[in-house]
Amino acid sequence: MTGIRKHLVVRQPVKGMVLALVLSAPAMADMQLLGDDDMADISGQSGITLEMELGMTADRLTYFDDDRGIYLEDFRVGSASRPGESAAHVVRVDISDEASLNLDYLVEDRRIEFGDIRLAGAPGIGMGGIFFDHSLQGNLRISPGGAFGSSGYTFDTAYTMTGGRMGYRTNGNEVFLDDITLNVEALGVTLDVVGSTLELNAPRVSGSYDVGAIRYSNNPANHGNTYDVSTGQALPSYGGLSGSFDLSSKTGIKAGGREGEGFRLDNETIIQSASFIYHDDNNALAFRDITGHYRLSDLRVDVTEDRYGRDALGFTLGSLNGEFNIGRIEMGASGQSIGEVNVSFMLQDHIYNGRSYTNAVYLQGGGHPDAGSQGLRLSTEWSLQLADLSYTEDGNRVIFSGLQSWGQGDVTVNVTRDGELNGTRFYDGLRIGFENVSAGYRVNGLRVGSEDAPLQGGTELLLALGFYPAYEFDMDGQVTLGAGGASGEGLTINSDIRIRNGRAAIIAAPYDEGAGEVSQKGLWISDLSYDAHVRDMTLDVTEDGLALVKGEAWSLMDVGNLRVGDKDAGSSFGRFVVQKYETGSSMIIVPGGAGNVCAGGSGGTESACAASGGIWEARGGEGITIQLKQILAKEVSDARKNALTWETNRQVDSSGKPINNTGSRLVLDDIHTSDGGDFDGDGVDDNTFGIRTDLSVDVYQTKVVKKTDGADALGVVGARGDEKIMDPAAGAGYRYVSSPTTADLDNRPLGFAVRARSRFKELSINNIDLVHPTGGPQTAVYGVKMQNFDIEANLTATPIP
Repeated sequence: MTGIRKHLVVRQPVKGMVLALVLSAPAMADMQLLGDDDMADISGQSGITLEMELGMTADRLTYFDDDRGIYLEDFRVGSASRPGESAAHVVRVDISDEASLNLDYLVEDRRIEFGDIRLAGAPGIGMGGIFFDHSLQGNLRISPGGAFGSSGYTFDTAYTMTGGRMGYRTNGNEVFLDDITLNVEALGVTLDVVGSTLELNAPRVSGSYDVGAIRYSNNPANHGNTYDVSTGQALPSYGGLSGSFDLSSKTGIKAGGREGEGFRLDNETIIQSASFIYHDDNNALAFRDITGHYRLSDLRVDVTEDRYGRDALGFTLGSLNGEFNIGRIEMGASGQSIGEVNVSFMLQDHIYNGRSYTNAVYLQGGGHPDAGSQGLRLSTEWSLQLADLSYTEDGNRVIFSGLQSWGQGDVTVNVTRDGELNGTRFYDGLRIGFENVSAGYRVNGLRVGSEDAPLQGGTELLLALGFYPAYEFDMDGQVTLGAGGASGEGLTINSDIRIRNGRAAIIAAPYDEGAGEVSQKGLWISDLSYDAHVRDMTLDVTEDGLALVKGEAWSLMDVGNLRVGDKDAGSSFGRFVVQKYETGSSMIIVPGGAGNVCAGGSGGTESACAASGGIWEARGGEGITIQLKQILAKEVSDARKNALTWETNRQVDSSGKPINNTGSRLVLDDIHTSDGGDFDGDGVDDNTFGIRTDLSVDVYQTKVVKKTDGADALGVVGARGDEKIMDPAAGAGYRYVSSPTTADLDNRPLGFAVRARSRFKELSINNIDLVHPTGGPQTAVYGVKMQNFDIEANLTATPIP
């Protein structure tokens, strides 16, 4: 193998039984003779049994690539529960009649740990420490001959790991998987050298896993402990994990990175079956019946520099494509399924908005500079050229087609504790920071039924959830994931996000209708600045579903121009500024959609619905219902309040750009909800109901009628009022019918259906002001109250030819 300088430098002699680590250059550890006591632990009849107490430490292990080094510091192998002591190993060695080497082994209470990972060109900062505790029992059989001849090897192995812990540590704080149990069986694994490629082929790897808890500690003395050493209480938990897997894979390893030395990885994996379950106390979010495949091509690993010249461990990707299918997503106490999800994707180089993007991650040490000397910094760039996300419920399918995403920027990772350091506010948990991230995404449209169904609109129906059909932005900020939810296990989230130069589509036409990519047209939020802050938001799996509850949230969205047509040059409605301040708002995702619906009429039964002129739709048991509660709090300060400003006729600067706060403004100030009275006797009107919106999402057939006589855009002829019936035998895939039969009604077009109901008890606006650029503000209306609002709508998105 050429292209890699292959040597390992050990800075401190190994203690205990010697492990000789020599690749090409001599190791700096001293070989030691076995003494009488050591020899007494070796026995042999039909084989050899070795009983060992292994303890090993090294100040530093070093890997060099093109004269650049990466240091694995404070390396230790020993006991997990008894620091400084050794771990017990028992190995039985046999050689069979077929010349295979058989190893039965037992490892008890072992810890493998790196205190820090550093790059030679970045002194003083590290990536943080990693530790792995476990006990292991299993067997390994090594036989001569691989998949391509006698020069290779075949491996058969099965093992069980218990009492596992695996964690990441920065600046004395750590997040770790606790109480891990893992069972693995891999038979017929072959290792061969094929040309210049080391090829590993695993025809079947199966197993199961269980993680009792994912824990957080901000006390350095708790290192790798389940219980706090000061209080004796169990460390807070994010929840637990469990699942199973059955897969096959083929991996190729070659020498040579993207820049000289290094190495290349290629991999193909097929997932025959898998499951993934997240446990929150006694409730579960389960992804079952997972199948899929992926192919990774030309992943290069180098010790190199990123685009700014910073030393890094570089991972650069040629391409990655694949498909995953989740047969059931279950949540809540009853384990009801919301449906099936399928994702197909292609990551590879592509041009967006005239600029080429690739896929690369450059791993560096340090993280956020104020969090301490340890952490991770990921200088990233990505290019998701194409992805389709489909959702199927009760046999009906909707596809979010043509998803693309691209971006570039730094992501930092630190495990932090609550407090302020050097002017930066930190919180307990795993902190993910964003620095100078410039990114975007867009969706081509919806397809209902199949991949070859016509593109249509409908993604705008999800605007209530904050999902835009297209979005481009520059972003800075952080999200900290803390351990523990509203009660018991779960997540607590604190975040601060800043968006600049944003352009988001409220409604957007496809960017590619089959003739190549074009600039999207639509209704755009352009020249956007957005600051959003969330405190003590909890995420839990409950008996009802997935619950997200905000403690306190405030934001300011400044839309420089609301444009129609082109996102940069379309006609503008003016500037809009939206301030929001919420306390106790929530979103609960519940399995099951709208159920039985009377569309176009009223009535709780099929006969009553028909009598009112409606259509009775039994939308099935699957689907999703999203229950939103927005509690708009009264004004606390200029930064924490609910207000809406519309500004027009602004002056412009020398480049023709509008100057904010120079035009005429309409201001709706201090908007807030109320329950309409002081029912708890504290002297303040209660505010617990808020604005409640229930969105039930299904994929279902719907009635579509022709609006005009004659031919439509695809040349299909029909009369006004005729119903559209899907027919594969028809040229356009459908026909118009004036009096549809029962069989015709079974072939009504599928649509993306959303049933919405919004209601509130009282919504108030403290004052409505008119602000003139020279005359200043004048209050036009003092106090507006709207009470007992309740409105319901059924919306279904279908193609319109």
